[in-house]
Amino acid sequence: MIYLSCKMQFNNPNILYVLFALLIPIIVHLFQLRKFQKTDFTNVKFLKELVVKTRKSSLLKKWLLLACRLLIFVCIILAFSEPYFTQKDTPLQKPETVFYIDNSFSNQEKGGKGELLKVTIQELLENYPNDEKISIITNTRTFKNKILSDIKTDLIDLEYSPYQLDYKSVTLKAEQLFKSKVNKRLICISDFQKNNTLDSSYFKSDYNTKLIQVLPVSKSNISIDSAYFSTHNTTNTHLNIVVKKQHCALKNVPISIYNNDSIISKTAIDLKDDLNTISVSVPNATNLNLKIQLTDQKCVFDNTIFVSKSKPIKQHVLAIGSAGNNQFLSKIYTTDEFIFKQNTSSNIDFSTLENQHIIILNELKSISVALIKNLNTFSKNGGVIVCIPSDNGNITDYNNLNNVFGNENNNETRLTKIHFSHPIFSNVFEKEISNFQYPTFKQHYQLKNYQNSLLTLENGNPLLVNNANFYTFSTALNTQNTNFKQAPLIVPTFYNIAKSSLKPVIPYYTIGKENNIDIPIKLQQDEVLNLKKRNFNFTPLQQIKSEKVTLNTLKTPGESGLYTITNRDYETPYTLAFNYDTSESIMAYHDIKALENDHIKTDTSVTNTINSINSVAKVATLWKWFVIFAVLFLLVELLILKYFK
Repeated sequence: MIYLSCKMQFNNPNILYVLFALLIPIIVHLFQLRKFQKTDFTNVKFLKELVVKTRKSSLLKKWLLLACRLLIFVCIILAFSEPYFTQKDTPLQKPETVFYIDNSFSNQEKGGKGELLKVTIQELLENYPNDEKISIITNTRTFKNKILSDIKTDLIDLEYSPYQLDYKSVTLKAEQLFKSKVNKRLICISDFQKNNTLDSSYFKSDYNTKLIQVLPVSKSNISIDSAYFSTHNTTNTHLNIVVKKQHCALKNVPISIYNNDSIISKTAIDLKDDLNTISVSVPNATNLNLKIQLTDQKCVFDNTIFVSKSKPIKQHVLAIGSAGNNQFLSKIYTTDEFIFKQNTSSNIDFSTLENQHIIILNELKSISVALIKNLNTFSKNGGVIVCIPSDNGNITDYNNLNNVFGNENNNETRLTKIHFSHPIFSNVFEKEISNFQYPTFKQHYQLKNYQNSLLTLENGNPLLVNNANFYTFSTALNTQNTNFKQAPLIVPTFYNIAKSSLKPVIPYYTIGKENNIDIPIKLQQDEVLNLKKRNFNFTPLQQIKSEKVTLNTLKTPGESGLYTITNRDYETPYTLAFNYDTSESIMAYHDIKALENDHIKTDTSVTNTINSINSVAKVATLWKWFVIFAVLFLLVELLILKYFK
């Protein structure tokens, strides 16, 4: 940048070098080699005086024309260099601005002029110069260095997003959009809800940040918080609907329930507490695809929730061992939830192993090479294996299957620690138990090379460990060695291990959170599962295993609703419900003024902020004046040519 004594700056100072080219016409004018030819004429005095006057007039006219033309070119060159004046403390470089516009669902709320997002975009389009470049970050799209008029339609058509960027991600995206290293400015326009953490440390001190908080007129709201199925009889199922209210108390709020677009129930609820639950009886059908709708004139994204109920999936459990040892397992894996089978080690049909979800090796004295090979294949395909060693078994065979067994310990000990944080026990107990009567064990093996310990003995050695989907006990569970079968802990342990082999389909999943969904379908080669909702069809990430397919969803689908699982051209009997995250229904907002410091400022008006930016630019800009002067000098030149004789 060039800094003159009069504090004039130039956006394009390199163009000023063109001024040196103006020396050429001056030199030509001063040293022109034009020669006058003498012509004899009558020696009359008044003619000589006329010639002298004509030559002087012509010379003056040429000087005036040269001056006008030079001034025209000077003004044009200065206009292209974009000069402007700055105040004493004004930076030398024009600030580079990046906008963040929050288009999450909470900005559907009504402000004083209308919907928060729509008003924000309208004020931006009305006040920001349409011919200037701009960079904008939203939760769904990014516009980098675009002319505002070119993206006007995209901004007007900007849709609401079911998820919001955290402010750390906003600053990272802004850093990628900034081209210069100095004089940067980030303007964040949002309602700044408390569901998204906010701290001054998120915004760096090497650029200025302006936080513009746009708030709704009313902070009252009602929304559907959750829904779940409870006890049922042979004819009806109970659907429990939890409705949340804030800063209001309403009576007889209508709720409608649809099954496959057909209304099956209408009811009403009184909202007295922050959370209010109503139970509705719905048909006990094999499959329920429900839409629950709450009547509310405010935000609409949290007034509808989708719930699905599929036919319970029975998991296949195979126990390999003697009938006497397997007796306690048959009482845990009942016919209403499991398909339980048992075989001895000498009577195994290896072709049926791939049809199982969990295989339990129950105190086998030896394990054949063929069984080890098939179990390894079963485990790689996602099957769960539980190994209960025999107190006189061949440890070498066990280690060939899963190398975790060490030396035998014959000192009697007892179970003293349950690892409640492990997924197997995370939802078993309401609180951690310290006075539980733990079972005892006469002997056990020391275990090694394991990832997690679920149960630990008094001497510090583990009782139950797991490596991925392989669970191993360190001791036999027969009544001669332990009283573990009489302990209440045995039921949730084996039950939850079996349930972990196939995650049940829950009533609904949340968009924007990672969901791993097990579908008990066996696919052929090159087949994949799709999710379909009317005309929308997409293929989620999936892991194909022998007896199931694990679907992974995060940001897709992007719209709430009921999605049917399809395989090629036919629909499967499984339907998944996806709903928006309801955290934005909480009408609580950050106090952004508490964040103000040297590089963070706050405001409540988009218009005022943009106008303050424009006012600085308008006062300083001079290029338009030089264009006007160039036109004026051109007019002067035309007048000289026409009237100066």
